[in-house]
Amino acid sequence: MKSFVLRLLTVAFVLALNACLSVKEEFWFENDGSGRIEATYEMPAIAIASLGGEEKLKSLIEGILTKESGVTLDQFSLEKRGAQAALTMRLHFDSVLQLSKLLDPPSDGSKKESMPEPMKKLLGDIKVKRVGMAVDYQRSIDPSQLFAGGLFSPSREQMKDYQLEYIMHLPTKATQTNAHQILDDGYTLAWRYDLATAIKDPVTTNFTTPLPIPWWLWLVLALVIAFLVWRGLVIRRKLLRRRTDQ
Repeated sequence: MKSFVLRLLTVAFVLALNACLSVKEEFWFENDGSGRIEATYEMPAIAIASLGGEEKLKSLIEGILTKESGVTLDQFSLEKRGAQAALTMRLHFDSVLQLSKLLDPPSDGSKKESMPEPMKKLLGDIKVKRVGMAVDYQRSIDPSQLFAGGLFSPSREQMKDYQLEYIMHLPTKATQTNAHQILDDGYTLAWRYDLATAIKDPVTTNFTTPLPIPWWLWLVLALVIAFLVWRGLVIRRKLLRRRTDQ
């Protein structure tokens, strides 16, 4: 009987989650690889309650980020709108590589406290790697996993007003991307997926962008070039004097 009740409650929760799901994330990346994120997730209030409520969820996320050096939570707020809730988070990171490792399981096999499973599914799988003098960013999100792998997916009518939106502001122009919109001459990328489309096929966002060269490196290069030019002039003058003396 107890098992039946638990299964019934699970189904009830999943069905409640079908009411809505909307995501908006905006990233700003700096020249040194650091950056910040502003994200809003709209979902049924019961979904937040199932995760322990606003304070418990905030405490859990803060605790996880505290253990991950280089990623800091700046704001966490929850706005209730009837049966819905809008969860807003702002955080900054010292390195995009640290951000990409946030959801990785511990390498030592320990059972450290981790992000709630629904939050993991919303954040998806992020992979960042260096390719020569460029950075390759790949992210995959399967929102159907929030609905028991699509078993309890909302109807198309229920999903028509909801979408997943991702915006990236880059320090250098993207050389390759699957973005739906390319703005600011390639420095801003935007993806917008209807929830119904995203439920059917996993959401993917990717781009490749050159590594930005720090200002001090440009200065060093300028000094090196100036030295080589000066050295060349000195050698040329010596050669001309020798020819004149002869």
